[in-house]
Amino acid sequence: MSAYTRRQNMLIVLLLIFSFSCSREEESLYAENVEPISNENTYTGPVDYLTDIGTININVIANGNHPGKNDPAFFKNINSPNVGYCHPDVQYFPNGFNGYKYWMVFTPYFGTVGTAQDSKRYENPTIVVSNDGLNWSPATAVQGPLQKAPSVNESISEKKDEPKQGFWSDVDWTFENGKFSLYYRGSFIKAIAFKNRGAKSQNNIRKTDKNAQRTIVRQTSTDGIHWDRLEIAYTSNLPYSPKNNHIISPSFVYNGKGYVSYEVENNLSPNFPGNDPSYVIRRTSANGLDFSDFKQSKVVNFINKPWVQANPAFAPWHIQATYVDGYYFLCIAAGDVKKCTADTLYLAFSKDGMNFKVLPKPLVEHNTYRSCVFPMTTTSNVINFGAVIAYKTGVFKYREFQLSKQKIDDCLSK
Repeated sequence: MSAYTRRQNMLIVLLLIFSFSCSREEESLYAENVEPISNENTYTGPVDYLTDIGTININVIANGNHPGKNDPAFFKNINSPNVGYCHPDVQYFPNGFNGYKYWMVFTPYFGTVGTAQDSKRYENPTIVVSNDGLNWSPATAVQGPLQKAPSVNESISEKKDEPKQGFWSDVDWTFENGKFSLYYRGSFIKAIAFKNRGAKSQNNIRKTDKNAQRTIVRQTSTDGIHWDRLEIAYTSNLPYSPKNNHIISPSFVYNGKGYVSYEVENNLSPNFPGNDPSYVIRRTSANGLDFSDFKQSKVVNFINKPWVQANPAFAPWHIQATYVDGYYFLCIAAGDVKKCTADTLYLAFSKDGMNFKVLPKPLVEHNTYRSCVFPMTTTSNVINFGAVIAYKTGVFKYREFQLSKQKIDDCLSK
């Protein structure tokens, strides 16, 4: 046997050992289960979260151009009636911030933007402001998304029969300690693209050693207009996730001590505790960038699951989290996750951030997608919320409602 052949055989053996090791690591990769609790309590306060105040209009141009391009063919006016809005998240400032009470991040999608392969080019993080919750416009005269669509050279293949087109999605943000922290997901984007677009930091060097199908990034700003370059939080590679899981709709809160994130993971592998089509995973971080690995994350316990009564195939598909006065809230878009869609919208609450009670009456029964709720004002007795309800038609609607702290506590008591 020649030296060359021996080297080739040794390489094959090493690759087999490496593949087996990775397979064993993934098979042993489990999130921590939360000890389930049960109670039959119901929320007995007034339920006034069902009425819309009005339909939202966003006066903005959706830009599907790649970096360095300004082809008019990839601009879409999504001002009403040509709506195409998706995935809202709102920060509310009772006394205003830089002249506006409402700050929203969203992505153009659905409606006139569509859902075809090319529509992904428009699904870019876009920031708008308002003083009434209904009429929105960019915070500056310069329109444009925070990140342009990834180019073909920045993208990796999703499916063999489709052209390469990485995309952004699933925007979410917090406002803490005088700054916005904006998170969003990059899908099918090369690691080198994150290096080129991102901050020249040790964090990014460490987290861009190889391509990942999905990557969660963060940008920060003290004024909502000028943004630091992106930093990577985590990816769909080991040890952050069972390889190539979807890390869907990650949502983040700051609870005064640190950061807590929630995300949906499809039950695609033997890494989850049961047969539900999806699970919500909870991570923590001290600095907003280095979050728990999958093994140190926790599987959220829903004390009740009213979406199962609506349809046995339903499970959480997209979520949005908020935190106020010691209470965690999840706005849950549930649907047939095997068909990659949501239909019904629910609201859940918790005191420990791990065991959630879900209000049995949905905010919306049909045709909704990832929506958001946000605290507006609080007293010792009540929390006053705003909500942007998103529909799969590309329409956003605005509503307000109130929950009683005492009734929440009674509902959560054992």
